[in-house]
Amino acid sequence: MMRKKAVLALSVILLLIILTIVYLFVFQEKKTPPSSPRVVIIGLDGAGWNIIDPLLEENALPHIKHLMNKGSYGVLTTIKPTISSVIWTSIATGKTMIKHGIVDWTYVNKHNLEVPYRQSERRAKSFWNILGELGWRVGVINWFLTYPPEEVNGFMVSEEFRHLERRDLSELTLTYPKLLQKKLQFAKRTKWDFPKIREEEDLPSFKGLKPVGVGLSKLSPFYAHFVIQDKTIELTSLYLFQRFPVDAFVTYFRLIDVVSHFACGFIEPGLLEKGLEEEKKGKVSPETLSAIDQAFGQIMKPIYAYQDRILGKFLELMSSKATVIVISDHGFGYHKGGYGHSDTPEIPHGIILVKGPHIKKGYQIKKAHIYDILPTLLYLFDLPVAKDMDGKVLEEAFQPKFLKNQPIRYIDSYEDEVKVKKKQKRDEALDKKTLEELRALGYIK
Repeated sequence: MMRKKAVLALSVILLLIILTIVYLFVFQEKKTPPSSPRVVIIGLDGAGWNIIDPLLEENALPHIKHLMNKGSYGVLTTIKPTISSVIWTSIATGKTMIKHGIVDWTYVNKHNLEVPYRQSERRAKSFWNILGELGWRVGVINWFLTYPPEEVNGFMVSEEFRHLERRDLSELTLTYPKLLQKKLQFAKRTKWDFPKIREEEDLPSFKGLKPVGVGLSKLSPFYAHFVIQDKTIELTSLYLFQRFPVDAFVTYFRLIDVVSHFACGFIEPGLLEKGLEEEKKGKVSPETLSAIDQAFGQIMKPIYAYQDRILGKFLELMSSKATVIVISDHGFGYHKGGYGHSDTPEIPHGIILVKGPHIKKGYQIKKAHIYDILPTLLYLFDLPVAKDMDGKVLEEAFQPKFLKNQPIRYIDSYEDEVKVKKKQKRDEALDKKTLEELRALGYIK
């Protein structure tokens, strides 16, 4: 009997030792900040230079200004259809929607584009697949179309994690590894936290003013939710950045985009009417357009300032050896009495800011495209660019000496090496909530 007890006790001890080793080596939490990642990508959905430039003159965005002075910056050319899910997937894969499979079928049918399939599921590898399979650790937070989360070499917090405040998600897998989900519960914020968040971040309430325009009543109820969602992602991102070291860290914020869809309703009515009158006559004058942009910028100022402070927090944590890339998928342009991006006569392009040890300082990038982000990311890891990608390395942003010492290399494709893992079954309740938001934003009818 004594011998059996001793064997049992020894077995328990060995099991505990094995579990401890697995935890330490597979997913060890660091109590002190680790060395900075090699590359950090921060997405600011909807950010545009027409709003940023006037705010820079007021010194309202010090961290964006810092990135411009210490790095390179410019317009990030985007694509039609200007739909976020399509564009962010193109950024992640370096490929057109026809290649990666996340397709806006309304746009495809209207323009008679030939697509060799009917369903919209990603069928090209993203940066987290490529880097992970080559041994680099990646951390992906809140990226479009990452639910259910994929198995990655590192961690992934899916886009649905930001909905923690809206319903009980405890039965769903929102992160990879799954054990990470419990660690992140501290970031949950609810509608009861909104007044405090709004006060701390000096955000507008969008109450007390009489909005003008169309579609505003659909979006107004979502404002508090969107603020809470970005605060949840901010807390989650900063926590993971400091405690779980990866080589490529990527996070995404949505607040600028969703507020830009309805904030135009608080512009002085007379100014909007003037713009409408000029539009009817043919074209809005540069003077009127500048005045409308200025007014819109003042309404958006606290939202941009909040996102700028988030950038500052990451910059404080990063080492001088890391490269940071800040991007938006598109901007917002005035059209028919409001601001939009999917139905404007001209595409409102996005922004790009890049700062790192091998990046030119104070340089304005002339030709940057959303397809260029992944090739540039691969180059920063000294990996070859795939010839079947639709972008290029942003050579103009790099110092000549670095380009000479590290020539760009090419490979035919990464698709033959790694297959994107099959998606899990989606959650119908979550899909319904997402559809409600997309309808309110005007993305779908």
